[in-house]
Amino acid sequence: MFNVDRAKTIESFRRLAELDIEIACFGHGDPLVGDADAKLRAADEFND
Repeated sequence: MFNVDRAKTIESFRRLAELDIEIACFGHGDPLVGDADAKLRAADEFND
């Protein structure tokens, strides 16, 4: 993934992970369907 400001990108990602959502759709790639919030939180462990 390309980004200019990695710290800001991680901050934004974590804000998304705090939402109570079932489905997350993005501009690229497949949507996260079912417990999207839990999937985002699980993926956050790879940000550090």
